[in-house]
Amino acid sequence: MTITFDEIPYDLRKPGTYVEVAPVYDRKSGTYGWPARAVLLVQKLSTGSAAAATIYRITRPAQGASLFGAGSIGDRMVQAFKAANKTTDLYAIALADKGDGVQATGTFVFTGPATAAGTIAVHVADHRVTVGVAASDSATTIGAAVAAALTAVADLEVTASATTGTVTVTAKHKGEAGNALQLAVNPRIDDVMPAGVGCTVTAMSGGSGNPDVTTLLDAIAAEWFTGAVTAWTDSTSLAALAAWAAERYTAMAHKDVKIYWGPHGTFGQLGTLGGYTNSPHMPSAPGANRSASPPWAWAASLAGIAEAQLAADPARQLRGLALPGIAAPASADRFTEEEQDLLLHSGISTFEVDTDGTVRLDRVITTFKTTSDGAESDAWLDITVPATLSRIRYDWRAHTAATYPRHKLASDGSPAAEHSPTVVTPQKLHGSWAARCQVYERNGWIQDATETVGRSSFERDADDRHRVNSIQRVKVMDNLIVLAGRLEFEV
Repeated sequence: MTITFDEIPYDLRKPGTYVEVAPVYDRKSGTYGWPARAVLLVQKLSTGSAAAATIYRITRPAQGASLFGAGSIGDRMVQAFKAANKTTDLYAIALADKGDGVQATGTFVFTGPATAAGTIAVHVADHRVTVGVAASDSATTIGAAVAAALTAVADLEVTASATTGTVTVTAKHKGEAGNALQLAVNPRIDDVMPAGVGCTVTAMSGGSGNPDVTTLLDAIAAEWFTGAVTAWTDSTSLAALAAWAAERYTAMAHKDVKIYWGPHGTFGQLGTLGGYTNSPHMPSAPGANRSASPPWAWAASLAGIAEAQLAADPARQLRGLALPGIAAPASADRFTEEEQDLLLHSGISTFEVDTDGTVRLDRVITTFKTTSDGAESDAWLDITVPATLSRIRYDWRAHTAATYPRHKLASDGSPAAEHSPTVVTPQKLHGSWAARCQVYERNGWIQDATETVGRSSFERDADDRHRVNSIQRVKVMDNLIVLAGRLEFEV
């Protein structure tokens, strides 16, 4: 064997004992650490200190309000992610509202006067604001009190004003996001409207004009992020995000990223949203109708859970994990099992609700539904598939870079490969792949490694003497998602 050194000159004549120290990676038994790093793509208010299209590292939930403004989309997304995940390295980057955008509005129209004292509970998104009512209070008095109480909540997503008995709430942000904010009066089963008082609620609507997400994507193009969370779900934004994620997944870019987004709406609206993209890199938050928690909070919460759990084990499904702080829709607004199954065929994830109202993930899927020629396919359906393949690719690249950093290339059977530790052959590379696959199989990321390694191949390129081409087969680990049984009884 010819021994070579990186630090000791080959023609050194000075007497002495010289020892260089270097790690050897060819027998590394574990995988290389996955550098999970998430970024929130958010909208900011003028009250936030953040500069537009500038990346900020987030370590505390309170940074959301200071950077992006209290009650902003960015504020809520930071809080939702941090409630679900306190350890993953988190960043955020924001845009101000689109200049010619329009703010969504809604109303609470009160009637009176009250004939008895009582309390009104006004809900804006998942904020509950209670207002005391005295006997004989007029509609005008009640409206003014409600507007004042809403205005006093700094992190509310809306502003409020009153004219006679009509309270108009206006989204703090311009854009479509404000349309998703839910309004309600006395929604709980034990809420009681004061005698003589009535209220008609008009849902938020009219918001339009989202910022251009490509401005943010250009700003973070060179950065490594494993997860990005979007506040925008319009077709233009989702298409741009899908194209950006696809480009980052290519062999020449290898900056794999998952785009988390939050679809909200009726069953029909969710089906439309799921059809906007056909991407293996876009896991959706569970589709919900009339949840008090806004869709960007659902997306950030899912990202917090998924980025932590998939870093620990990319092949393990997320079913049963809770989304902390996320409000479940009322029972009447939840989808039936048949509707949930149809949503899972439309690129929309699903959820379940505990008796105490806790929202739990059911099946988290991507928007991938068909091949490039339009044939139905479930190849990239579950979030675990692209997550596992990203992890394997990252580990293989790290392993080969560490094991063969400056190696020469020879053909199989070369005497140089037998005697020199700095010469590699296609057969040696195939052996390294087999060893790594054993690690992946022990981790439960892949299955049938003996078979797939046998169907993998490494060969020298016919035209480029410095290149090896390979086909590396794996079979991603399955998950127990459906257990179908036939229970027979004897008669």
